[in-house]
Amino acid sequence: MRLTWLLIFLFTSASLWGQKQLTGIVIDQNQKPVFAANVYWKQHPQLGVVTDFDGKFSILLPTQQNPKQLLVSFIGFKTQVITWNEIKQQEKIVIQLKEENRQLKTINVTAKDPISQKFSVIRMEKIDVYLSPVASGDPLKAITFLPSSTNTDEMANPALRGSSSDKSRVILNGVPILKPVRNSQINGMGNFSLFNTEIIHKQYVYASNPPLNYGNTSAGLVEIETVQKLDQNSSQISTSLASLGFFISKKLKKESLIQLYGNWQFDDAFLNVNKHSLDLLKDFKSKDAGLNLRLKLHDNLCLNSFNYLIDEQFNVLDYMYGYQGKSIADNLRLISITNLHYTTNNGLLSLNLGLDAAKNKYHFANLFSRGLNKTIYISANYKWSTKNRHKFQFGLSEEYKYDRFHDSIPLNYYNVKTEAPNYYQKTNLNNHNTEGYIYWNYELASNFSLSTAARINLPTSKQNFYWSGQISMRYNLNKDQSFLLSGGQYHNYNTPNYYQRDYALNRSYQVAIDYDYKLERSNYHLALYCKKEHGDWKDENYHNFKDVRIAGLEFSTNHFFGPYLNFSLSNTLLKQDIQNANQWYPGSQSLDYFTKISLSFNHPGLLNLSATWIARPGLRYTPLKEVLHNPATDTWQPVLSEDINNKRYASYNNLSVNTSRILQLGKVSLIAFASITNLLNKKNQNTKQYNTDYSSSEFNYYEKRIYYFGLIWQLKGR
Repeated sequence: MRLTWLLIFLFTSASLWGQKQLTGIVIDQNQKPVFAANVYWKQHPQLGVVTDFDGKFSILLPTQQNPKQLLVSFIGFKTQVITWNEIKQQEKIVIQLKEENRQLKTINVTAKDPISQKFSVIRMEKIDVYLSPVASGDPLKAITFLPSSTNTDEMANPALRGSSSDKSRVILNGVPILKPVRNSQINGMGNFSLFNTEIIHKQYVYASNPPLNYGNTSAGLVEIETVQKLDQNSSQISTSLASLGFFISKKLKKESLIQLYGNWQFDDAFLNVNKHSLDLLKDFKSKDAGLNLRLKLHDNLCLNSFNYLIDEQFNVLDYMYGYQGKSIADNLRLISITNLHYTTNNGLLSLNLGLDAAKNKYHFANLFSRGLNKTIYISANYKWSTKNRHKFQFGLSEEYKYDRFHDSIPLNYYNVKTEAPNYYQKTNLNNHNTEGYIYWNYELASNFSLSTAARINLPTSKQNFYWSGQISMRYNLNKDQSFLLSGGQYHNYNTPNYYQRDYALNRSYQVAIDYDYKLERSNYHLALYCKKEHGDWKDENYHNFKDVRIAGLEFSTNHFFGPYLNFSLSNTLLKQDIQNANQWYPGSQSLDYFTKISLSFNHPGLLNLSATWIARPGLRYTPLKEVLHNPATDTWQPVLSEDINNKRYASYNNLSVNTSRILQLGKVSLIAFASITNLLNKKNQNTKQYNTDYSSSEFNYYEKRIYYFGLIWQLKGR
């Protein structure tokens, strides 16, 4: 099987050598070459290239069809569009880019971009997700390789700058999506988000100090916008070792569009190929479907509707308190988001409505749980710009959450054997979160921007009043260097789970400074941040925590060795302390280093190949102190050390590779892809588990070596 795929890649590469190419050079207004500019066909973006150090490029001509437009883009410059009539007259073309005018002159720009976009650490587009060496085409997995991501569980749920994922929020079209990951409890298989990359227009990552035009987040924020315009119709069928899916995009009248997709996930082939690496995973399956509809109702009125349904099940061997057995779960979830945007003479009025409903079941040993989760979100926002470089935005939001749990719980938390006694418990929770905010952004000069915001809640149901506030400043020292300083106070409510059934309010104080330095061939980023989080939460060992202190130092660099070869390196030093019973202990994620390295080769005429390496110390954990035996019930109760997190697991190392190849046949594209996760089959320790009487122990490991491959058939239309 591996030989077959190698032959496919070789055949694909050989086929592409025979295609015609267009050559050219990209320069700026000073006649200097522009390095690393993006050059791509509007109708065939998969054939895109980047310019070399001399601004030169060579791009394949699509076969059997003349392209309509060539696009050239680079940060700080306007996107240049060259028509086919201009191209076919020349053997070699010269393209001059013009600097982008930063001052907002039309309401269209105001409507498209978030008011806080200048203060995001990272802005990602669809192409960035596909080119990410670790994303596997998943928008949230692409975030995990960012220097600011401190995700240590191999899942896609964003964990930013030392905070838990529950304290950050993912926003889709102005509506928060809680638990945006499918099958999040599966070790090694639950690491994909709910979002299809093809529906995404832009993705903004606020690693800390999240913008207060959104609430209920005290760590970071990921803001995702769906596609607003289609350049052409397209159809896609994808198949892989574990899935089969389709995706259809179609333009409608008056700049309207519709996108429809569905996927079926199955386990037979995947488990068979990786049978020596997935000892705990027994079976999984899922079916999902999505619809994204955008209607231009009038010149200044637009309606967008996104709807998504997923039905998933899994069966995995799990461990809890000396017992190992089957963990079986299924989840049915519906997400529906509707947006109405109305452009006025002075700004943009937006109304957002979201519904998120899930019905789930879970069974492990003598623990049975049936849950129902509902979230209704509605917000109204108005944003406008003035001619003297002021921007304002204000709004109101209401988030209603309802969680119902029908549980059979072990009578003694440590006795979970199938035959052990349990009791029935019914829990109904609800929470209203009504908030209002105002956001102001002022461009004092072309190189200096200031923003400040305040957000307050309108207490209901005996809630306490609270307010959140922030201030951010961005200063561009010159065209190559910039500083971002931000700080503030933020709040969010806990998401109820098995260990904690309440909506406890959390508060955090944050300050961060980010420095960027961009050279011709290299980019450098340095960040220093500190946080103090206050709340009331429990971990899986039923420890209660009130406060967390976090301090971190990030460094990253990105270097182009040529138009196709790219190297990146990042390292994070993270200090985390937690408070329990008025005593401070090191947090599980106190890391002396968190290193991420990637080497990528992207050539449309050959192949895309990347290798990534992630290394960090093992996480801290609290060891077993003693075991108490109860002769009457013949049960064993573990007692953990009072010195919390005084042990570490072995160091974590993960080397992974992935490759893909595109074969262009007229309007049809064939994309083959393959990946090997944990190439060296490193046994990275995840948790420690014991036998029934705790007399012996062994480690449970993160994902071992995993093979994955697939093929995508894509048809482009007009």
